[in-house]
Amino acid sequence: MDNVAVLVDSRGGHTRKVAAAISEELGVKIGDITQPLPDADILFMGSGMYGTGPGLYTNRLLREGTFTGRKVALFATASYPGDGEKMLANMAETLEKKGATVLGKTGSRGKVIIVKYRNVHEEDLVDARKWAREIAGK
Repeated sequence: MDNVAVLVDSRGGHTRKVAAAISEELGVKIGDITQPLPDADILFMGSGMYGTGPGLYTNRLLREGTFTGRKVALFATASYPGDGEKMLANMAETLEKKGATVLGKTGSRGKVIIVKYRNVHEEDLVDARKWAREIAGK
């Protein structure tokens, strides 16, 4: 079992940038969200916000994945804080109903990166790296 895995659902690349920062910080590669869930102690799972919810592959994983006994840390990119937090809260609720423990629930139900001026900025990536270290205990 690997210690940490990072999965991402990203269309425009914003959430992938955040996932890359997290995976680099933790010394792992980004996994393929279309494949079966990796066997990891902590699963970092991220999605951009599309309409009012996560991406297609994240929705499929939430619907079909087995999360019993898993620890999951959620992250997202969104244009507005309230929208991203609501999406993460819905994702967390689904995961908890499926037996997962959602990590990093202080305040919101995960890490929301607000996309300002249609870009993820360096300070956002620094913040995501710090959050990942805290979740992973590194």
